[in-house]
Parts: sequence; structure tokens; C-alpha cells
Amino acid sequence: MGRGGRPCRGGPPCVVLPYAVADGARNMALDESMLEYAREGRTLLRFYGWDPWCVSLGRNQPAPARLLGKSPDDIRPGVDAVRRPTGGRSVFHGPEITYAFACPDRAWGGPKAVLRTLHRALADRLRALGVPVDDLPRGDAPTPGTAGPIALSTAACFLEPAPGELTVGGRKLVGSAQRRRCGGVLQHGSILLEDRQTLADLEGPGAATNPGGAPSHRPAIGLRETLSPAPDAGTIVRCLEAGLAREFGAAVALGSGEAASAALDRMAAAYESAHRSAARLWGREHGAAASARRRRLAGTGRRA
Repeated sequence: MGRGGRPCRGGPPCVVLPYAVADGARNMALDESMLEYAREGRTLLRFYGWDPWCVSLGRNQPAPARLLGKSPDDIRPGVDAVRRPTGGRSVFHGPEITYAFACPDRAWGGPKAVLRTLHRALADRLRALGVPVDDLPRGDAPTPGTAGPIALSTAACFLEPAPGELTVGGRKLVGSAQRRRCGGVLQHGSILLEDRQTLADLEGPGAATNPGGAPSHRPAIGLRETLSPAPDAGTIVRCLEAGLAREFGAAVALGSGEAASAALDRMAAAYESAHRSAARLWGREHGAAASARRRRLAGTGRRA
């Protein structure tokens, strides 16, 4: 940490966690655990997938009474839909590679610098694979996934790119969100393999269309549309994690984060049940429910 509590340019070397596939509740519980781990002075990076495919809502995004066009009885919280610890709008997690990065909030230049470094490193590594990523703007871009009028819509994240996000030909390829909490920073995002983001419309399929049935927004783009043939997901993950880890001082061999991964698995248990809660999914987790969750976390020595 810099003098006077200012962000420092460096930080603890990045530990790369093994790639894994899980359902929505487990993935979000692990990301929240990374945020908790980060406030203890760790820098962590992981890539992961989703099984089954799932829609995630932003932390403050309203959920309609008929989420995804279904009644609450037909939605499995934490499986069909889950609420992220970060803000922003809904995302359909299907054919994609998801990244999550966490570090102390005063490390690596602070949250805005972390955002710029992650986006630049992702763009560089994607270009190395042959993806014609658009040039990133100079200077600070608004932090994605923060509260604001756009974050409180029921529309999908990939409807339009935010300033500083990764695009190809103006079409959104990577959607990210960031949260700062209790001395840590978490940033996670979706790197699309295919564009299935019409399935992220919370009102149900076809909600984001004009009266004539045409899409009301420019479609997103996936790696399989930009690369022919596209590398397999494992090759893409190895390329991305090597580049990002180097940016954040990885001094360990890739894939050596098994010990940290085991600790995160244990920590995630305190969060996973909350992410499977219907009250949390529909934005009704307050009062007694929120207090009960804080007590469970207090029993592990963690803070909500």
C-alpha cells in the first residue's frame, strides 16, 4: 500500500486457480470467496465454465415477477438463474469462458487501474489468437457493473458495449463487472464463444425486439464468429491465463493454485446456500434473511 493509504503500483503475486465448471450458485459463491480472500492480501485469477447454462442478474437489477417468462415455481434459484455479487445487467452464461480476478483494493494501482490492466491484457492475448479486437480508448472508462440508471434496467448486459469494454467491429465480445468490498476488489466477466445473449432478456425470449420482430440492438459477437477455425476452450484459457498472470506478477507455475482452490472451496460453502435462495434471486433478501446470512458468515470469521 502506498503512503497515506494510496494505491500502490504493485501487489501480491497472482495465484492462478485451476479451470473448473460448476452451476451458477457455486460459481458465484467461489467468486465471492475470492473477494474475501483478496482482502487478506491475496491476488487470485480463475477461469471457469457453467453447467447447466444459466442467467445471472446484477446485484441491484430488478427481477420481474415472471423471470425469463416463467413463474417463480418454474425457476431453480442458483441453477436456472443466479444473482451476481457485482452490479450491471443480466448475462446468459452458455458458450463462453468466464474470468474472475480478485486482489486487495489498494494493490495494483487500485480498482480503475485493475480494470484497465485486465482489459488491456485480455485484448492483447485475444489479438495473439487472431481476434481483431477494437482499440481501447485512452484514459479512464467508467467502472462496469456499478449502480446507475442503466444497471437498474431489466435488459441484458450485452445489449450495448460500455466505454472501455472489448468489442470487435463495435460488437461486444467481453462483458465485465467489478465490485469493491471490505478491502478487496472483484472483477469478473464473460468472454463469449457464441452470441446467445437474447436469452438474457429477463422478461423472456423476444423481449428485446422491435414491433416488427427485429432485434432492438446490435448483436454481440463470439470468438467462433471471429476465428475460423476457433481454438478449443482449453487452448484459449491457457493463452489468456498466461498473459493475465504475467501482468499481475505471477511467480508460480500455472495451475499451482490447488491449495488456494481448496481453501476457496471451503469458504464458498458459507455463500452457496445464499445463492440458492429464492429471496436473494428475487431481491427480497433483507431483514431476518440477511441477518441470518451474516451470522453464518460470522461463524466462519468472514464478513458479508
